[in-house]
Amino acid sequence: MQEDIISFLNEETQTEPPFFIEMAGISYCDESYRIVRRNSPMYVFEYILEGEGTVLVEDKQFIAKKGDVYILHRQSNHEYFSGKTNPWTKIWFNAKGSLIDSLIQVYKLNNVNHIENCDMGTYFFQILNLAKQSKTSNPDFLKKASLLFYEMILSLYPNVHTETQTYTKEAGILKEHLDQNILNKVELKDLSQLIYHSNSQTIRIFKKAFGVTPYQYLMNQKLELAKLILLNTNKSIKEISSELKYYDEHYFSKYFREKVGMSPMAYRKKHQS
Repeated sequence: MQEDIISFLNEETQTEPPFFIEMAGISYCDESYRIVRRNSPMYVFEYILEGEGTVLVEDKQFIAKKGDVYILHRQSNHEYFSGKTNPWTKIWFNAKGSLIDSLIQVYKLNNVNHIENCDMGTYFFQILNLAKQSKTSNPDFLKKASLLFYEMILSLYPNVHTETQTYTKEAGILKEHLDQNILNKVELKDLSQLIYHSNSQTIRIFKKAFGVTPYQYLMNQKLELAKLILLNTNKSIKEISSELKYYDEHYFSKYFREKVGMSPMAYRKKHQS
């Protein structure tokens, strides 16, 4: 049994940080590997690189194998152990904070523990590499890690909810493209080319499935990401508007105020106080 672990201490403060990673690492498990927690104080996110093992969480039990992700929620009772003949090798991080609570709620992952065959290794390796480079849980590390975590949740969502999707394959292609390009400028003509329809037909297909136009959907997603950046970084309004590909900081501030009811700086001050 061998583990490569980075561990951070959270300084005692009156308020918990919105995103905090307690530990991250890679476990090269043998058949003796077993973890048991009752009323877990943090979330556990794990990606299986090789092998398989068993996870028990509350009244659920499942086998997690190569290419799978499993999520063990905060305040859950859980136990997991490696397979005897083909033990796990897995990359993982343990984290907590209101940011995770919010994203789990928004993306309907509250009751989700096991996501099979999803290519999430890149996100886990990036977070682990950030932890190794940082060595301390400094604000810059947490800012970068929180944005990677947000991208990971966005990528997990379509893997989780495919069974309940009632929209067409074309609408799904459009949504996936928008979700993967929140930080990029997306043109309607590019969306239309993806599904071989006219611009007007593309808008109609998307709106029928999701109740908003592709543009409105992308702007809503950008707005949610802007909130995360405001609360988890010290970036200026100009930097955020540029990163999210708004026309300029004045347009971004005006749009934010219209949708949220306050300026970006007022939002940051209110929620960080």
